[in-house]
Amino acid sequence: MNIVYEESALEHKLSAAADVSPLHPVVITKFIDNAQEIDVDAVAHQGKLLIHAVSEHVENAGVHSGGATLVLPPVSLTETDMSRLKEIAEKVAKAFEISGPFNMQIIKKPAESDKEAELKVIECNLRASRSFPFVSKVLGYNFIDYAAAAIAGVNVPEPVDAMAGKRD
Repeated sequence: MNIVYEESALEHKLSAAADVSPLHPVVITKFIDNAQEIDVDAVAHQGKLLIHAVSEHVENAGVHSGGATLVLPPVSLTETDMSRLKEIAEKVAKAFEISGPFNMQIIKKPAESDKEAELKVIECNLRASRSFPFVSKVLGYNFIDYAAAAIAGVNVPEPVDAMAGKRD
């Protein structure tokens, strides 16, 4: 893995990678400076969001979510951010017709001038994440029970907004 700051270095690194193995692809990722990473754990049934949790990373974006420190409830996200994050979860669940657990990592770039902060989904995994037990305990809802019901299609609970309640 290498970090490249200018085009000439990119050419050099890509050439070196091709020399090592011309048959294997190279993955290029654009790093977003001065950004915050947010985790969204959720469960959906037939594309309908049943429950979700929003946790924010303590570290700036760039620390792998598996090694990041999460805070729930989020301390720096606005009500507008929270509403937009729920909407993103709803749209992703519907677009992929998800039935079961999923986890997303979302990047929040700071707002510029009079614009809203930019939110970008950088990853979506159709599985329960390491934070499912954590969010279940903090929010008082068993996300695994929701996921099992959604996957089996049996006794599927009604949607609930576990993030709506205020916590200190």
